Amino acid sequence: MVMVYIIYDRAIDEEVDDVLAGSEINYYTKWKDVVGFGRHDPHLGDHVWPGLNNVAMAVIDDEKKVKLLDGVRALQENFPSVGLRAFAVSMIDTC
Repeated sequence: MVMVYIIYDRAIDEEVDDVLAGSEINYYTKWKDVVGFGRHDPHLGDHVWPGLNNVAMAVIDDEKKVKLLDGVRALQENFPSVGLRAFAVSMIDTC
């Protein structure tokens, strides 16, 4: 099992939802209107840096991880100027 975090500009929220659905991921947690600094412009939700991010997190098996990361890579190609990153972390334990 792995935990995958997808951090992305909220402008592509629907597209990320489509990738999750296309990867057959039915259970996930989403944080909306998250601030942060990345490789693109800061997203601080203020008048100087008005953008905001969202974060989706899912605990999935390795097969779904491959499909999800492939979907994120495709989104990165379609939206090269929009902040979008995915991180997969091995699950050691859960309760």
